[in-house]
Amino acid sequence: MISRFGPPRFLAVVAAVILLPSLAHAQSTIAGSVRDTSGAVLPGVTVEAASPVLIERTRSAVTDGDGRYAIVDLRPGTYSVTFSLAGFATFKRDDVIVPANVSVPINADMKVGSLEETVIVTGMSPVVDVQNTAKAQVMTRDLMDTIPSARNIQSVGSLVPGIRLNTPDVGGAQQTEQTYMATHGNSALHNTVLLDGMPAQTNLNDGAVQNYIDNALIAEAVYKTSGVSAETSAGGVYLNLVPKDGGNQMHGQGFFAGSSDNWGLQAKNVDQELLDRNTSPTGTRIDHLNDFNFSMGGPVLKDKLWWFASARHQGTYVLIPNTYSNDGSPGIEDAWIRSFVVRGTYQATPRNKFAFTYQRNYKWKGHEIAFGGQTGLPIFPDVSATTRDPVLYYIAQGRRENGPPP
Repeated sequence: MISRFGPPRFLAVVAAVILLPSLAHAQSTIAGSVRDTSGAVLPGVTVEAASPVLIERTRSAVTDGDGRYAIVDLRPGTYSVTFSLAGFATFKRDDVIVPANVSVPINADMKVGSLEETVIVTGMSPVVDVQNTAKAQVMTRDLMDTIPSARNIQSVGSLVPGIRLNTPDVGGAQQTEQTYMATHGNSALHNTVLLDGMPAQTNLNDGAVQNYIDNALIAEAVYKTSGVSAETSAGGVYLNLVPKDGGNQMHGQGFFAGSSDNWGLQAKNVDQELLDRNTSPTGTRIDHLNDFNFSMGGPVLKDKLWWFASARHQGTYVLIPNTYSNDGSPGIEDAWIRSFVVRGTYQATPRNKFAFTYQRNYKWKGHEIAFGGQTGLPIFPDVSATTRDPVLYYIAQGRRENGPPP
């Protein structure tokens, strides 16, 4: 939910959202079938999925008359799946990796045994989702931290086959700007961006103006380019961001990055034809960039109430050709974004979990240089540049998650 109104109405809307049942989630499913060693189906088997990413620690289901089960609304993470039935040896599958927005098939063959007997199977979890036809690419937290790209949803999305950006973001030079993803020839108006399964786009320009979502908040990002559900009418990029919840252990993470024009020569594509048009011989160059992001999370009450918080500063300073300040130095288009995020997750009952997220962004532009001397005449930013001081973006979400019946 993108909020652009006063506190009373804002609080009323948040309360209404919390009280409504949750709709589309950023969750996954573990499903499969259970048989005995003769191949006969086994109804009544208790299947339990356990993981530290679940605030209630475990979630369970019981196989039906056809021996099938499904454990739904699971957060991304590593799970242990245990199958138990009186008169049969307990079957356990460890190290099951569950990405976001997938159905992971886990089947079990149980043999007759004593109550104390347990069969433990370890190994790689299946990676083929046989229940969904959507073309999805999961960008994990490790992948986003490893690949040297700008830490925003557009630059990360450009790594997905079939997605392109309207403006290349080289080294984060566009991290404070509105760059847009596209797939199958659709414009940015057809993109769908969700945070925890809820819309996270603004209402400006029919939803084309995007929000700046703190990268440290994201646990995983799921990009879909085809085969999305009928709930989505648009045909562009479908993006679901899975937020972090905190955890039973206090933890924190810091990211610090920067770049300077003095650290080395930057590539340029200014040829003689452009020079004859009075273009600056250096072209557009980065003066300096910086990105400082710090996050922390942990428990308020173990297995009951978790918290997460993050703060970020991004700065982009770009030298624009054919622009000059009053002192004769090159004109600089300077922009920066400062943001903070708070999130709480509360397991009220075994079947009811509440989550609340609030993010506030402040975006400044000291000098917004519209044309950069494209007419061949120099531009003087101290006289003609516009400013933004500041532009406010914020997201407020409240969600209630209903667990499976007891």
